[in-house]
Amino acid sequence: MPKPKQFLKDDSRKKKSAKHAPQVPETADEFLAAGVDHEEAGEKWRGGDAAKSTRFFVRAIDTYEAGLTKYPDSFDLAYNKARVQYEITQHPKLRGQLPGNLLDLLHVALESSRRALALKQDDPDVIFNTAQVLTSIAEALDDVGSDAGSLVPLLEEAVELFQRCLTLQEFRFSESEALRDSMTADGPGSPAESDGGAPLTPAAATASPQPSEEQWASIVEPTTPDTLLDTILALFETLTVLATKLNPRGLAALEEYSSTLLSKLPTYLAPSPTRAPEVGLTRANLLSALAEAGFRAGTIDTATYERAITDAFRDLDLAADPKGLTDKADAMLAFAAALRTQPVEDGQQQQQVVARWGALTQAVSALGAAAKVPGAMNLARIHLARADAEMLRYRVKDGTGYPGNVDAGVLVKNA
Repeated sequence: MPKPKQFLKDDSRKKKSAKHAPQVPETADEFLAAGVDHEEAGEKWRGGDAAKSTRFFVRAIDTYEAGLTKYPDSFDLAYNKARVQYEITQHPKLRGQLPGNLLDLLHVALESSRRALALKQDDPDVIFNTAQVLTSIAEALDDVGSDAGSLVPLLEEAVELFQRCLTLQEFRFSESEALRDSMTADGPGSPAESDGGAPLTPAAATASPQPSEEQWASIVEPTTPDTLLDTILALFETLTVLATKLNPRGLAALEEYSSTLLSKLPTYLAPSPTRAPEVGLTRANLLSALAEAGFRAGTIDTATYERAITDAFRDLDLAADPKGLTDKADAMLAFAAALRTQPVEDGQQQQQVVARWGALTQAVSALGAAAKVPGAMNLARIHLARADAEMLRYRVKDGTGYPGNVDAGVLVKNA
């Protein structure tokens, strides 16, 4: 089951003034403020009235587009338009209010994201968001059965963008850490430490004050350890999809690249230990996908593949984590499917059957546990996946007679 993408919504792009936007915007900032007003109304109604919420979001998009017609070089307008277009696609209830299918909407969001990226190619947020859209398109294509050849270029571009974003963020984080260390070294009497902020630049210090109702502020969020962790986890999720789509020639490079990133995880996680479960699950999913790819490419055997999945999930506490349980079930189902499609050497048939049955049984158990977790999302999909797993167990039983103590009729009834 695909994980809903966590869109990095940069609220600092939402410039605000002391007053609401005028009814007829004229400047780029006024168009921006008007769009933000519509967005906030859309967010207000998102939980209760999907149709009303969607109308406000569409008005926000239209407002940003109207502003871009007059100010085509406005990065903030282009950024906000692309952001909202993509965000709508990640909420099924909102998406259902719009014409066109998911892929149509994602391609529109991608076009807007590319436009914003062209205006400011070194902005980490728009780079991140564009990579997210590319990954979502690849996942949507995968869901409708598109061939790997159409997915791989999208995923490879997403990986390149995530890596560029991560590199920029690491550089800015290092700069901010160096600045902080420098200010600390200046001693307690420094202006920065006296009020907790950075000293004003000469230009900012001497600028003529504007009336409060005409002042605008664009707050640039600092790069934090959590920001870095968000990016590397999003990169891991894209690599997880890519791993099972690459041909064997590209797999070795992907494994080496992933290994380098995985070695950095403890450093990224250290400042945010509470995110260990999230990091552990994302890591487990990537390792499982790499093991599946290696098995299908013939570089590892069945036992190594199975051990890789077991080791990846072993230390995770998934009892109250429905997503973690469904991800583990997906890994076991992928293992069973890979075994079924690979040729079996003479004398190994029974061993393969036992391994398939064990994987399917673990998947059924994990999905059953996920369905019982209070507040679990996507219950219908969990139950459907469990029914599919039971039918796969039935086929193993019906085709091989294994295991002897299980009634095939019970499996069908469970499904």
